[in-house]
Amino acid sequence: MYSKWKIPIAILMAASVLLSSCAGNTATPAPATAEPVLEPTATESVAVPLRGDVLTVAVVGAPPSLDPGTADTSFEPFITLAYDSLLRIDPTDGEILPSLAVSWQWVGTDYKTFKMELRPNVFFSDGSEFNAEAVKAWLEFQKANASVTATNIGLDSAEVTGPLSITLHLAQPNSLLPTLLTRNWISGAIACPAAVTNPDLVATATCGAGPYMLDTANTVTNDTYTYISNPNYWNPDAIHWNKIVFKVVANPQSELDALQTGQVQIIAPADASIVTAAATTSGMTVTGVEYNVQGLDFLLKDGTVVPALGDVRVRQALNYAIDRVALAKVLGGGLGRPVSSEFLPGSDAYDASMDNYYPYDPEKAKTLLAEAGYADGFEVTILSVPLGGADILAQAVASYWEAIGVTTIVDNKATTPEFITGTFSGEYACNIANLGVTMPILLLWKCCIMPGSFWNRDASAPAELQALIDQLATTNVEDMAPIARQVNQYLTENAWYVPVHSSKLYFFYAPGVTGGEPTPFEAVINLLEVVPSE
Repeated sequence: MYSKWKIPIAILMAASVLLSSCAGNTATPAPATAEPVLEPTATESVAVPLRGDVLTVAVVGAPPSLDPGTADTSFEPFITLAYDSLLRIDPTDGEILPSLAVSWQWVGTDYKTFKMELRPNVFFSDGSEFNAEAVKAWLEFQKANASVTATNIGLDSAEVTGPLSITLHLAQPNSLLPTLLTRNWISGAIACPAAVTNPDLVATATCGAGPYMLDTANTVTNDTYTYISNPNYWNPDAIHWNKIVFKVVANPQSELDALQTGQVQIIAPADASIVTAAATTSGMTVTGVEYNVQGLDFLLKDGTVVPALGDVRVRQALNYAIDRVALAKVLGGGLGRPVSSEFLPGSDAYDASMDNYYPYDPEKAKTLLAEAGYADGFEVTILSVPLGGADILAQAVASYWEAIGVTTIVDNKATTPEFITGTFSGEYACNIANLGVTMPILLLWKCCIMPGSFWNRDASAPAELQALIDQLATTNVEDMAPIARQVNQYLTENAWYVPVHSSKLYFFYAPGVTGGEPTPFEAVINLLEVVPSE
């Protein structure tokens, strides 16, 4: 499956970029307020959808492990079918809502102490009780093993204050914690106590408090994964299918054929190469939201590898040299739109005024080069790889740079590992990147903007930028947007990147199924909300 962003694991960051799947996951939901947020009252009536028999979903890859503590967010559906998250996101507006935690609140204003009240009468699929001790044991186990979940949460210690009451004490301020405890980030997925004493239990099976559990007898690793309903699930009305089956189909055309012949009901996600064919097929639904931006990243802006790139005017010139409108019509199947910023609708940093900050203006580009002392040009190498059209984009950009007198070499590595090695080598100042996001800016900082991260090999951050980040770290999520937009403005005006065009993450539905469609606040399909439509 296409990857979504998570907090920093550099190699996975590279893989997600190359598979055209950036934006994380997820957008900028509002946090819990200072007062506890409670679930709807029992008197509110809720329509219960019909339950279908089998929902089969075509995916392009399978997870190396089903362990929710270490799982890559690109495989989130494999995890969250079996593990309800502590919190969830309203996909219509990004509000944080109850799930296994029914209320929550920050203690104090330093965003280091987070209290939760847990849902009563909840049991894991093995019959053991979900309670504060189980949450504490799982999260402290993740901390001890320095897992992805541990990195996301930043736990110092967990304190049980009642059977269903727990307080998380964080090592550092983490105002985005409520977001990270939702479905898309997996960090709020809690496994049963048996998985703490025997971690191998959840590597190839499941033991969670979600609506489904893996049917290991009808699962073939890297081919077919069958999930059946969890008889211990606390909310049986939310189980919409008797079975959900993931079928690994690596070839896009084979996925489309399977959808058209009824072998699968959903493709999640779908390759852009088959969007037109699916859209013209009777009864098919094609859905998706903007999810990433294809372009280039200036890895080193300090001038150590390419002295010219240490001058902001040169980086701006290289942005003005690109005809984004023309490129958006031909790259990525012509399905994207031209953009000058890495931030998309749904991100707290999104600012529509930045979308066309660098209109095509080769004369202005030449003027800026001359002002910076490079009227006769200079030489730069773009690190690229032939995956997801990255090499084609690199060659297209190179032709525009050549037109303003910049000698441009495209070093096209044969494999992703070679590309990753090149990125870390310190030998390249510029590489190809699908880096646009709908994620909160602080998450992007940790994976991609901070000095030493995969997409920024500079040794230090400019003081102005660091001050904005420091301010965000102690700001309530619902108040972050104005500051986040200043970060966007800084990065765009100072030309840290060369964005070219946005692209969507597409999902296909066959007739007879509906629901769970992506939104700017949850850019990836929610299979838990997919229901029969007839």
